[in-house]
Amino acid sequence: MKLMRFLLGVLLIYSSVCAQGTVTVIGTDLSPSFSPGTSTPIVSLSFTIVNTPMINYIRVDRTGTATNSDVPTAKLYRDVNKNNVVDGSDVQLDQTQYFQGTTTQNAYFQALNYYPSTSENLIIVYDVAADANTSNTAGASMPAGYITGGSGTIVTFAGITTGNQPLPVELTSFTASYEKNFVMLKWTTATEVNNYGFDIERAFVETQHAESLRWKKIGFVQGYGNSNSPKEYSFEDKNPQVGKLQYRLKQIDFDGTYEYSNTVEVNFDAPVNFILEQNYPNPFNPETVISYTIGTSQLSAFSNVSLKIFDVLGREVATLVNEFQQAGEYNSQFSIRNYQLSSGVYFYTLQVGNYFQSKKMLLLK
Repeated sequence: MKLMRFLLGVLLIYSSVCAQGTVTVIGTDLSPSFSPGTSTPIVSLSFTIVNTPMINYIRVDRTGTATNSDVPTAKLYRDVNKNNVVDGSDVQLDQTQYFQGTTTQNAYFQALNYYPSTSENLIIVYDVAADANTSNTAGASMPAGYITGGSGTIVTFAGITTGNQPLPVELTSFTASYEKNFVMLKWTTATEVNNYGFDIERAFVETQHAESLRWKKIGFVQGYGNSNSPKEYSFEDKNPQVGKLQYRLKQIDFDGTYEYSNTVEVNFDAPVNFILEQNYPNPFNPETVISYTIGTSQLSAFSNVSLKIFDVLGREVATLVNEFQQAGEYNSQFSIRNYQLSSGVYFYTLQVGNYFQSKKMLLLK
């Protein structure tokens, strides 16, 4: 008698389990490419089933930067051929659902009474408006629990987040090149989201201390904000330090978060010649520009650079430069507005350490 009761209990439990359908749902990211005025499949759902389970409820959250003007509605289709596209043999389940919510937008497919099959999939489709902003994106987030079954159905769903999320700032190139007297930085982005801009940072590499770089901000370049098309940037470091230099970009979002790029390196070789150019314009009134080049062979660690103006009697009229300067090219402006000078010939002299050179200029009033 006890054995019969035990067997009867086991039979009742077994019957109850067998009567309860179970379904495992697997989500696949269809990695859509959005085009205005199209219906775009975004997620495919396939099934592994036991007995005859029923699905009653499917929810999808639209993520990304798209608004309801860009992607207003979602649809659910039976993908009869399991080809991840909507064709003539596919059937729409439930009504077209409008996205709801204030931040993340939701669409609900309810009371489906759908019996899944291993011979077909379901696909979730986004309707993209004809005038959609193509720089925006729309992805899907479906955590576990966003698919539920009917009475007596157990649903196992690990969830899915599609790859078509807001795109980060994707840097595709970053280069540094030595020009005549400056370093040119160029970089390109493939995509941008919330990109406020780039801080440009430079470090001087001392051979014996290359592992301890001291980075310094030398400029800023405004970003494009949101973009799905390539953007090109450039920056001129007009006052590079002579020697081995490294550069990096600090990409900054509008919320203040940031990320550093890889570093690029360039050897900046300063001019080796000592050149004093003829002033321009010449003759002049009331001002002129004097250009000069300081070469590495003229500089020592403690060399002072001076540029002075003299009259024909050798009297000093003005001092335009009197400071330590590194090798490179310079421009200095001379104006007579602060001096009481008469028309005539004047001389300007550049001296760097033991090197000096003079040229004459003509003031005409």
